[in-house]
Amino acid sequence: MTCRFLKLSVENFRTLTRISLPLGPLNVLVGPNAVGKSNVLHLFDFLATVSRDDIRKAVSSSGGFEELAFRGGARRRATLRIGIEGIWTNHASESRPDRYALTLESRPNPRARPGRQEDKYVFSRFELFEQHAESDEASSVQLAHTRLRFEAPGQQSDEPLRVGRYETGLHSRLPNLPDCPSKKAVRDFVDSLSSVRTFDVDVRAARRDSPIGFLGVRLDDDAANLADFLNELQRDQDAWESLLKDVRAIIPQIEDIVVRPSSVDRVKISLKERGLRGLTSLKDASFGTVRLLSLLALFHDPHPPALTCIEEIDHGIHPHGLELLAHRIREASDRTQFLVTTHSPVFVNQLTPEEIVICERSEDGSSRVPAIDTETIHEIIEASEGLPPGDLWFSGSLGGDL
Repeated sequence: MTCRFLKLSVENFRTLTRISLPLGPLNVLVGPNAVGKSNVLHLFDFLATVSRDDIRKAVSSSGGFEELAFRGGARRRATLRIGIEGIWTNHASESRPDRYALTLESRPNPRARPGRQEDKYVFSRFELFEQHAESDEASSVQLAHTRLRFEAPGQQSDEPLRVGRYETGLHSRLPNLPDCPSKKAVRDFVDSLSSVRTFDVDVRAARRDSPIGFLGVRLDDDAANLADFLNELQRDQDAWESLLKDVRAIIPQIEDIVVRPSSVDRVKISLKERGLRGLTSLKDASFGTVRLLSLLALFHDPHPPALTCIEEIDHGIHPHGLELLAHRIREASDRTQFLVTTHSPVFVNQLTPEEIVICERSEDGSSRVPAIDTETIHEIIEASEGLPPGDLWFSGSLGGDL
């Protein structure tokens, strides 16, 4: 079944010292630079890296535990926690969610040898899956040090199973765990988590001709296969006509998008522009045009992951185009959840209070996400006699301003 994330809880991940963030279909993080919006997205990147490379490599590629954990305050943080609530089993619900928790610790090593910096701290991980794979009653899989404990309705391991000291259910298939619905549920959750997409358009790469192949059925995270993806998408006449309609609405000068082979094994994108003879290669299109086309293509992706993250969705897009993008991303959120950052009051004006996450940063360097709750946003809008939320945020009435 499709995984749906309901809540994210974090302690001491970069600037996220203690946050509890409800997650709906569309979640837009609003606030100035350097308040921690990107860290929320990077958290999912980190978990995806754990699932792909293992826990030690993921920590190392993030700069080590000292860089990964919160560096503010007078004392060193020795513990980092990440928790996710959601629905990824048949018997789970919003009132009875599945849960995943990962705790990382880096504590002073009492046996450290003088002058050996690498021996100064001892690293460990604790992991817990609680899920409703077999009944309303939750089963659990817990990894602590070198032991795995499994409990399910009507059965439990008499003795702890042995696992590697740094083994995690995100990366390992836990071969010692008996085959059961709970084990499959762990894999379903991991598959959803590892597929989380952080969409960051590389305009230079998106302009290039794409190799033709099966990979075109899914848009790359950087839109580098945009031409091949559109080549596949135009097979769906309704989706293609909808995409063209959106492009023409935002850029009236574009009359048509032509996707055709440029060689035996490559395909290219050209634009038919009003008043001009011939076609304009996408290589000659503006930054904003390429980025807009990539975003609209993303919203029409027929095979989206469980969650799609987009940094600065407003970057390079005309304000009028942002209005349509807000409507299209809301429609697409029926098929994939979105976690998006923005600095644009125009984009925020199109959102409901439930879709807005105001972000601020405290004097001690920690992020406040959300800085105010949804109920307060409703109250502020009502007190303003219906002013749009983007204007209220820009004026400072909703917080999260400079």
